Amino acid sequence: MIETRGNTRMRRTTALLGTVCLLATFGQAGAVTTLEGYSEFMTELHSGIGGDPTWELWNPKLYSELRLSTSPWTSVDAYFKMAAESSRWVDDAKDTELLLKEGHLHYRSNRFETYVFARQDRFWLNEPLLEIVNSGVVKDDDWGPRAQGIRVDFWDLSGFSGGGFYSDSSNTEDFRGGRVTRKLYGDNVYLGSTYARKDYGNERRGFDELGAVDAELALGEILPLLGGLGRVTLIAEYGWNSSGFLWGSDDIIRGGFKTELRDVMAGPFRFRGSYEKFDDDFYTNLASEDKRKLNDYSRYFAESHFRVPAKAINLRGWILHAEPEHANLTSQARDVGTIDEWGGEAYIEFKSGFTGKSEYKIYQDDHGTWPNLLFEVTGENRLVKLRTQFRIRDINTNYEVIAYGFEANVNLSDRWKFYSRIMNVDERTESRQTAFAQLRYAGWSGAEFFVEFGNPDHSNDLVNDGDFVSHDASSTTDKVFKVFLKIYY
Repeated sequence: MIETRGNTRMRRTTALLGTVCLLATFGQAGAVTTLEGYSEFMTELHSGIGGDPTWELWNPKLYSELRLSTSPWTSVDAYFKMAAESSRWVDDAKDTELLLKEGHLHYRSNRFETYVFARQDRFWLNEPLLEIVNSGVVKDDDWGPRAQGIRVDFWDLSGFSGGGFYSDSSNTEDFRGGRVTRKLYGDNVYLGSTYARKDYGNERRGFDELGAVDAELALGEILPLLGGLGRVTLIAEYGWNSSGFLWGSDDIIRGGFKTELRDVMAGPFRFRGSYEKFDDDFYTNLASEDKRKLNDYSRYFAESHFRVPAKAINLRGWILHAEPEHANLTSQARDVGTIDEWGGEAYIEFKSGFTGKSEYKIYQDDHGTWPNLLFEVTGENRLVKLRTQFRIRDINTNYEVIAYGFEANVNLSDRWKFYSRIMNVDERTESRQTAFAQLRYAGWSGAEFFVEFGNPDHSNDLVNDGDFVSHDASSTTDKVFKVFLKIYY
């Protein structure tokens, strides 16, 4: 069974892209073509499911992947990746599936390049501050990008550079976006403009549309009076939302603004600060969820670094304040209201190869004050890298948790590698643990062997992993062994 997991237009583009790749491969006798891939066998051994201590074998799976790369001409290349997967112990997935993983056709000249692609993330716009369009939203992710489209980039055309994309996602939503920039006075002045739109269907008002303009000025290079303070970079960006759902409202345009001052130096001190203000409904479904929470908010941020002279010590302090522009409005951010955060950090490098970091910060919103304390020590040499952490979250509140984390990456030999993460969380009513370990053998030519225990998602960021180090969490060590065998060809 061949499965592209998309709509009709995506399947057509997939077929067209595959045909083009094959024609490019065989249409030129001198084409540089490579075919490579790997096969992987994986199975799991579980215990403790539903309170049953019996060990059970789960989901033996065979996965194979082929990657075709070809360059029939110096300015043209193509890439196509297919995969086959069989998991016959799963009741609803007994058929072997042949999956399109990704593919593209690429053309490049001296000042221009374009991609026709499927299931790849080519939606970045390098916007400086506002991020009115988020590539993670546009790529239509479901265990990997599913969107397809075309991307064009250009540079050094009468001083202008830029790029843009048009995309068709798997659920019939269309995206388009673009950005144009221009540098002046060397690299000291940088001007840009960004546009993004999402169409939900054929409805007249069914679209999100945003635009923005930005400027970056190296004031320390332009104004001699500021030269002693470093580059002194000032960046500002203003954006507007003119989406269809705003038609008929009293204020059809919703604006957003952010400015930032960075690269300011005074002896051993470094400074950075920013201010931003957003109207209600400025950010749309083109932006990330974190950005949408900033609707109807204004906030400022200031940060200072102090490098202790003749010592490998860096001190950092910061303050942040955010508050709703209209306290009576109902918006996505009303659940926290006014936000204040301030804190300090010390980072030290020791001669023995160890580094240490300590941080204390206080986060305050309408629900209370939430202090946080963190210590970290890291050491590394040719054979081992170690990291240990201690954290107290929400100090002196009903939600206080104390977390200990340890990470080790050990070269047991040239062929054997060992990696592990261990965490313990203490709450007032319970203590929870999680562990993850991986043993890897790399002594075969063209093959790898792994054995894993536990769930790595519980401790991805050690004590800063909010899914495990939280009063609401209840997870413990998953009793599961996974065995992987990868063969490359």
